[in-house]
Amino acid sequence: MRRTRTALTTTACIAALAIGLSGCAPEPGGPSAQPGRSEPGGSPRTSAPGLDPSAPESTVTDPARPDPATAAKPDIDQAELDRRLRDAAWANDVAGAEQLIAWGADVNATDETVQSAYLIATSEGRTELLQLTLDHGADVNALDSWHGTGLIRAAERGHWDVSGALLRAGVSVDHVNNLGFQAIHEAVWLGRDDPTYHATLRVLVAGGAAFDTPSTVQWLTPLQMAEQRGFAGSAAVLRTLTSTPLPADPAAALLAAAESGDPDAVAIALRAGADPATKHSSGATARELAEHAGAAAAAQVIRALGG
Repeated sequence: MRRTRTALTTTACIAALAIGLSGCAPEPGGPSAQPGRSEPGGSPRTSAPGLDPSAPESTVTDPARPDPATAAKPDIDQAELDRRLRDAAWANDVAGAEQLIAWGADVNATDETVQSAYLIATSEGRTELLQLTLDHGADVNALDSWHGTGLIRAAERGHWDVSGALLRAGVSVDHVNNLGFQAIHEAVWLGRDDPTYHATLRVLVAGGAAFDTPSTVQWLTPLQMAEQRGFAGSAAVLRTLTSTPLPADPAAALLAAAESGDPDAVAIALRAGADPATKHSSGATARELAEHAGAAAAAQVIRALGG
């Protein structure tokens, strides 16, 4: 539920976040290295007691684990099943989560800090676990205790791949949380000026994020935020994205951008409606063209949007 705040309180909160949270996001190419924004009541958004946030994508390697469809369900109630599923999400235990879901655990069930297995996957960058929750009825419109979507959580952490998966699943790209931020604001104001966040910005823009909508508290657009924070790289990306007109032939533009390795042009072509799976006359996909050109930044945008 959205909470009513005075302008003074909200502005103070934003200022504190701006100063203190720029180091909260994950290291480039890896999981979160620092505890994230505290949920109301003091519980951390992105860590759980006793669990290692640097766990690999799947921590279950036991080949003898029973088939989820045939393993006997333990004598535990629904609340305990749901709690264990959230624990599995924190631990990135994909196989364990699959078993719990087979027993009836609810991917949308939240705890007292409004954390669900689905929302945990979004903030922690758990792509495999996220897909598992989406396959089992995750509500992409679910909101956390900051009245934010999973996309806002992922953008704050620079999870460009999770952001793409959520956009493909139909999440709202322009939802505003109770700090006045959309996902693209969160990626700038609470992010870092590095390739991970540049990729996140491109994915959000490719997915239709608004360029010129200011946050509802500071009245700064994403570009103005980047400039105020001194993020020269993010500002350069946003200037290019906001000043480039949409191409008349999105598919041709996507192929040309992929072949030349231009990640910003790739994002613009996708925003214009190019199919991420577009193929060249040679039979190569746009992603394959980018990879062949050694353009990892261009390829990751295409991959995030499903190419």
